[in-house]
Amino acid sequence: MDVNTTFLTDSGLTVGDTTTVNLLGTTNSTIPIKIVGEVFVPSNNPSLYASAQTMPSFATPKNLQEYDIGLRPGTSPGAYIRDVNTTLGSHSPWIAATPQGNQFYGIATSLIALLAAMVAIGAGLGVLNTILMSTRDRIHDLGIFKALGMRPAQVLTMVVCQVAVPAVLAAVIAALAATALTTAAVHAMANAAHSSVPASFTQVLPPSRLALLSIAALAIALAGALLPAAWAARARPATALRAE
Repeated sequence: MDVNTTFLTDSGLTVGDTTTVNLLGTTNSTIPIKIVGEVFVPSNNPSLYASAQTMPSFATPKNLQEYDIGLRPGTSPGAYIRDVNTTLGSHSPWIAATPQGNQFYGIATSLIALLAAMVAIGAGLGVLNTILMSTRDRIHDLGIFKALGMRPAQVLTMVVCQVAVPAVLAAVIAALAATALTTAAVHAMANAAHSSVPASFTQVLPPSRLALLSIAALAIALAGALLPAAWAARARPATALRAE
């Protein structure tokens, strides 16, 4: 039988232990059970989960609340729900519906994507402002370089490359910090909800994905530096040399 985290915490038991429980609506008041797993169901109430096949006496009207059905790949959830409800009829005490958690996760994913886009735009604007100020401070030096024969393409490359090394270092540090903070935040929320969390909740980004995110951070930094670099490349040497 599976149990939630609150059951293990309150009873002091662990997965693999055997105990006895009292279940309402059963022929025997005391039933021996073996804990075979921990389920992710945040709740303050100790709960047990078993199937009708492993414990027939548990599946009584007093204990049975819902059926969870997994559809085969390619099956339309909407069409399945309509067919089941049509077959059961409007007077049936049972109704098929999509779990509300799917809608919640969809909204949460959209909000996270919007937040990520805002962070990317803010990071690009920050790089643009920093490189613009740095380029304006060095415009006299750039004028000397251009007067000595540096081509506009070389000026563009030099200014853009200023952000390459800091961007790579920042991306690596940010990826490690984000992973650690996300893990800590998820575990803190799980503790507040009296539950543990599966490892898949925190190990969602493999190293290859983190590397891609670091490359994306580098691309954002280079894009932010491109406009000041183009302005420096177009600057006339005489105008740059008069600037202080």
